[in-house]
Amino acid sequence: MYQFTTTNVINNLYLVDYDGNVLLDNSGRNEIPAFVTSDDSSAFIFPKIGTFKIVNIESVYKIPYAAGVKEVATITVPTPVLGEVSRLTVEIKLSQSTQSEFVNYSLDFKKPIVVEIVSSGVAATDAAAFVTQINSLKDRFGHSYFTATAVGAVITLTAKDNSHRFKTITIGKETAVSTSITQYEYPVVATGTVTTPGKVGFGDDLWMMRSVMLPTLENTRQFNISKNERPVLGGNYSQYTLRYSVDKDGTDGIVSGGKSVTTHVFFVKEDLISDFETMLSDVVNTKVLFYRVTTAAGSLSTGADETTQVIVDNAIGAITYSSSDVTMATVNSTGLVTTAGVTGTGPVEITATDSVGNSEPITLTITA
Repeated sequence: MYQFTTTNVINNLYLVDYDGNVLLDNSGRNEIPAFVTSDDSSAFIFPKIGTFKIVNIESVYKIPYAAGVKEVATITVPTPVLGEVSRLTVEIKLSQSTQSEFVNYSLDFKKPIVVEIVSSGVAATDAAAFVTQINSLKDRFGHSYFTATAVGAVITLTAKDNSHRFKTITIGKETAVSTSITQYEYPVVATGTVTTPGKVGFGDDLWMMRSVMLPTLENTRQFNISKNERPVLGGNYSQYTLRYSVDKDGTDGIVSGGKSVTTHVFFVKEDLISDFETMLSDVVNTKVLFYRVTTAAGSLSTGADETTQVIVDNAIGAITYSSSDVTMATVNSTGLVTTAGVTGTGPVEITATDSVGNSEPITLTITA
């Protein structure tokens, strides 16, 4: 009950009606901005949402749009023996998704896909046979789990969904068991590797429909009261979370005294980001601006005398940071970038390294 949050989607530079016509002020001549700085530059004004005084804004947190990536993995078929059975096992696990086809006895949403062939004795021929079997598999809805191609003995697997992850990929070779005349084992003779890690997109069509506005009858009907905030397909949205704190007078609210802290989330369409961040420039220069780098390798910008929190998604384990130019920026182990006292300009290369050694550069441009 104390976590008051508003969420709004900004699709236009000016307010529009249900039919997309730009609204005019009471003079009938001027368009009404969807967001604007007050005349005395002391507040941000969002008609239909509220007015936010700059002195009460504690922080602005940005998560930029990031396109999703379909995971790709490869496995090489080893030299086979003619007539033996080879088994390819691919275990798919879901990330940030709960598709019913992957429900199982465990808490994870995962599914093993297993195909077998009788070896031809030629690795390239076996690889082609595996590909044919994989691409013919369909789930109960008629969709393939992933796609496969082969070049020589190398099989390439490509996920069909950004949330699919190749947890394990193995090839086993038929081996008789000394304790049974009917059972066989399939010891692993080859293991696949992920060549392109998958990533769930942020602010793309799927994410907006799933997380911001479900395409229900009420949300999609012709006279929906929030029709102008319906996510636009291909809009590519970035999220700005504004933390707002106001001193209470001692009698206002359920709990007297202290501060009233609220959170206000804005999803801004890609072509409006420049205008939106220009409006926020007064806050950015005086408050802490948080960036979440959803692409690991990203490009950020900051001003002198700012403190920026860099958070890298899709990393395994703890992140450590290092900077090749400590005179331009100081980076600590939590990703807090301090640029106080900087008089020159960037860019500064910051390297983020996770616990298993994956490293990605982040380019930070500093404007004095």
